[in-house]
Amino acid sequence: MQKIIPLFFIMLLTACAGQQRATNKLANQLYQQNPQHILKQLQETDPPERDYAQFHLNVGLLQLLASDFPASIETLTQAKKEMAVLAATSISENAAAGTINETLRSYSGYPTDRVMVHNILALSYLFNDDIDGARVEMLQADVAMKKLANRKSLNGQLASTHLLAGIIYEMLDEQSNALISYRHAANIITDRKLAVPVGLQQSLLRMSYMVDKNGQYLTYKKTYSGFPTPVKNSNSQIFALYFDGIVSNKKQNSIMVPSGNNEQLIRISMPAYPKIDYRLTRAKLSDANQQLTTELIENLDVLVREDLSKEYPSILLLTTTRAIAKYELVDQAGKKDSLFGILVNIVTALTEIADLRSWNMLPSTIQFAYLETTSNEIKVESANNAPQVISLTKNSKNLILISSLDTPVFHYQQ
Repeated sequence: MQKIIPLFFIMLLTACAGQQRATNKLANQLYQQNPQHILKQLQETDPPERDYAQFHLNVGLLQLLASDFPASIETLTQAKKEMAVLAATSISENAAAGTINETLRSYSGYPTDRVMVHNILALSYLFNDDIDGARVEMLQADVAMKKLANRKSLNGQLASTHLLAGIIYEMLDEQSNALISYRHAANIITDRKLAVPVGLQQSLLRMSYMVDKNGQYLTYKKTYSGFPTPVKNSNSQIFALYFDGIVSNKKQNSIMVPSGNNEQLIRISMPAYPKIDYRLTRAKLSDANQQLTTELIENLDVLVREDLSKEYPSILLLTTTRAIAKYELVDQAGKKDSLFGILVNIVTALTEIADLRSWNMLPSTIQFAYLETTSNEIKVESANNAPQVISLTKNSKNLILISSLDTPVFHYQQ
């Protein structure tokens, strides 16, 4: 009986690894298949309870991309609650992670997940014609980022979240709040050594002119020169977000080394992100007189690597502690029965699996463009999609979401 138990653990942990490989495969298939098809396949899987947060994050995002906004709101709200509850991991899960492997701990989300969930929820609320619900998500996102704030790090601070908050506040004519949010977005982008998109520069000029045209506006005018003085007109405003690509999946790096006395094999497995193999594409917006391309506002491939880098020391510590515990376990088993000791050594090596879970269906980058037009329609073009025409009401405010995947252009108008 004692020799059957290790075999059971091998099968159990192999299933855990297989589940994540299947999820990663589905994420990569988004390049070839539409989100509705991947959503159906994902919903047919049966993840363990400890992976529910990751599962619901991916399902909720795919539901948004499949235009099922009420379902997306319900699913992502559930994921948000699950991550909040799991922020303090249980003692039993810590023990399992410390003795077997990290995958036995419930997935509680990385800092990027905990903020991005509010972005995707806010978009789902908007396209479900509920801007008040979207505003609440932005308030919650601000609280989440403040909790994650660290003077020495930008970990968990998302420019795209502040940008989206600014757009929502501007649509609600909350000009001071919009200016504050746009300023936060620009500061994060600058701190990351990126160029502030032209559309965000215009937003800062537009809002500062309305709020403090003799003070802050003059400062921004010196910083962002070449733009005309903002004037009130009957033009329609278009705020465009572009989701490009799919964020990288983690991979496992493993080494197998003999113990000091050469009596055991010790395996160390750590999660890592592969070298970025991503070619940025841009979306285009045009009317009869002008054409704009989207500009980078957030590189999620960089953010998820920052998340893992911050956790790396604690993962390495737990992995090392676990290796010592497994060594002692094998040593004790070998003293009772040498054959059983060899079997336990094989099991401890095979069950050393890195935790590769992540919100792996997020876009690689988020881009932004701003357009004002007198036309009653604009044309939108993006990678892998045929041009789409968006109808506009005169003097309207519009937010559109474009994806490089096989989706329609999502449009909220007021």
